Amino acid sequence: ARRQRPPGTIRVRMATWAVLVALFWAFLEGSNASSVTPKFDSISSDLQCSGCTFFTKNLRTWVHRRSRSWRKMGNKKREKWVRKSLQKACNKIPEQVCTYKSKGKTEYADFGELMKKGGSHSGLSMSGDIKKELQTVCTELASEYASEIEEGYLSVKRPDKYNVHKDVCVEITGACGAKRKRIAASMATADEDVEDISADLGDLLAKEDL
Repeated sequence: ARRQRPPGTIRVRMATWAVLVALFWAFLEGSNASSVTPKFDSISSDLQCSGCTFFTKNLRTWVHRRSRSWRKMGNKKREKWVRKSLQKACNKIPEQVCTYKSKGKTEYADFGELMKKGGSHSGLSMSGDIKKELQTVCTELASEYASEIEEGYLSVKRPDKYNVHKDVCVEITGACGAKRKRIAASMATADEDVEDISADLGDLLAKEDL
């Protein structure tokens, strides 16, 4: 006759499988935490700052169109306007986008406006993919950080009191400043979850061996 396993052993094996599944999902979440803005993450740190600056400058232009009526607008109307501005911010990409060196850093630029300034520009590149790249970077930032931006604008009495560039490009993404706090925090949390689950798994396996 086939020997049956004690009930305790079955429970331990079931718990072990549950921990393995949880460990797998924690791993996936940790991987996804660094890919919410894949194009933005893939470009150089110089272009991250330049692309973020482009996005926040365009966004600010749109939001500030309602500066005079901001005080009279309720939160719902303000929120609606900020969302519309987020959608519009990445629509107006220059016809010709280039990258060039400015004070040792690579930046995106409107080629036509750059030529109007005159002078020579080092590291000038006119690749056809640059415009598409800037468009994608802008769209990713508008989508990923929409809630933080909405919260920032809704917290002030006038649009110019909220420094969207500092909030998004310096504090949140770290593109123009410190390390990317949002992603770093997400990855740290995922690592802690994996460590906790691994410890639980080790305990369960140890009990099963007894």
